[in-house]
Amino acid sequence: MNKIIFLLFALMVAGCNYSSQSGYTGSDSSDINKIIAAKQIVRGMVNYPDTLDFHNYSYSPTVSGNTVTLKFTAKNAFGVPETHVMDIQVN
Repeated sequence: MNKIIFLLFALMVAGCNYSSQSGYTGSDSSDINKIIAAKQIVRGMVNYPDTLDFHNYSYSPTVSGNTVTLKFTAKNAFGVPETHVMDIQVN
């Protein structure tokens, strides 16, 4: 029983530590609007928008001023999936 409690506690601490290191805490609504706008820009850039996958959990979006950094995977012109990390300027 003690091992289970310790494991749950360790997972909670690790989760809190990860969220504080990810760079984006999600507390500012203007940052959220910038992330949404950046994702819309990316959707317009890729060849196959239906294959677009944003890496929200493995790579949290970061906002610095009007620059949003996103990681995403989408198929290229040859139909091969490619992963990109891109800085998007939004207003």
